[in-house]
Amino acid sequence: MQALVTTVAISLALALAAPAASQQQLPSPNRVVPVANNAGVQQALPAKKAPFVFEAGDADLLELIERCGAYLQFNILVNGSELHSTGGGRNRGRAPAKKVPVVEPRLVVSLQLPVVTDDDGCEELLSSMLWSHGLALVALDRNKSVYEVLSRQGPRMREIIASSARQTPEQVLARPMLRSYVTTVMQTKHINAMLANNALRPFFSAWGQQGNPDSLMIGTVGSKSSVLISGPQFMVASALKLLQEADVPESELTNSIEKRFEEVLVANESLRRRIEQLERRPNPRK
Repeated sequence: MQALVTTVAISLALALAAPAASQQQLPSPNRVVPVANNAGVQQALPAKKAPFVFEAGDADLLELIERCGAYLQFNILVNGSELHSTGGGRNRGRAPAKKVPVVEPRLVVSLQLPVVTDDDGCEELLSSMLWSHGLALVALDRNKSVYEVLSRQGPRMREIIASSARQTPEQVLARPMLRSYVTTVMQTKHINAMLANNALRPFFSAWGQQGNPDSLMIGTVGSKSSVLISGPQFMVASALKLLQEADVPESELTNSIEKRFEEVLVANESLRRRIEQLERRPNPRK
């Protein structure tokens, strides 16, 4: 009798242990899964990061900054005086269905459709939303991922320009929608840097005065081939694209102009013949 009880107990224990063992073997979606490489050494592969979702509707900008900071692993400092030093973006959301008392004007972001994106897209869209409210995301310490939100028209706007990141033209063009402040130097191959500097200024002079965070600063660094550009990254990217398109050998540029001139001459000759044909037609009124 005792042997029968012992056999039943062992069978029951094995039956209960089987599901538990199978559950332990299944990796969690957010769990680090160990895998073996070719040498047989166990390596930890992090689970794929979930995308960030900007929900449709009205969202408080402060709450959105906190969510993006947590997702990007940024420490983002927000000072109330910086938010209220600009009137841009206040009460920009749709009016609520019911009248509710408003204690203080809020900075509101409105989206008609949700946006699902990754780390780069999250940072780019956050910088764009801050930009639309007259604000900028400024790095205090990039190595420690500490950032701050400053007003582009506030008393500390000079700090925005002073904190611009040094990047290569390739890094700037890789993210042309980011609205952080960068400084880059482009080496031209075929055009003179001073001439390129003078040619670009009229295109961007309307974007703000020199020394203003909304402006693009263009200059040379004492070389015939070095063009220095500093400003919001999306503006710098536009200037770099123009320079790249214009930086071609003179022979190619001359051939392009001559070809266009020939096309204009052919079009004018065709138009002149058409006018002569119309003048030769009899007037039906006579």
